[in-house]
Amino acid sequence: MQKILVCFDGSEWSKKALNEAIKLAQKFGSQITVISVVPKVCFLEIGVDCATVEGIFKAEFEGNLKKAQEILNEKGVKGETIILEGSPADVIVDYAKNGYDLIVIGSKGKDATERTLFGSVTQKVAANATQSVLIIR
Repeated sequence: MQKILVCFDGSEWSKKALNEAIKLAQKFGSQITVISVVPKVCFLEIGVDCATVEGIFKAEFEGNLKKAQEILNEKGVKGETIILEGSPADVIVDYAKNGYDLIVIGSKGKDATERTLFGSVTQKVAANATQSVLIIR
């Protein structure tokens, strides 16, 4: 197992997923990529400027990924972070096709509202990924 993709939204579940991925990376000498996906919300009629909402998501994820990178560095694990935009599950599944051996994801995400709007990212990733998916509870 050379490359592990970790889905990270700053939630407790994603922090557990990162910690589990770090254990695996230490055991197998794997490299980790921590990914956050800014959801596109412009299809919603929410009465707010879409760019503002997406900017808020992006700023929050940038802060979360900075902390994730610090954890990787502290644990001595090779890794990088990336923020992409789009439908979270679709983006994760597509990005994982770049040679990742495993996707590690929390069983729940950060926000029940987002889950209501976008469906369960975890379920969609598990159903559509071509590689193994480790769901952390």
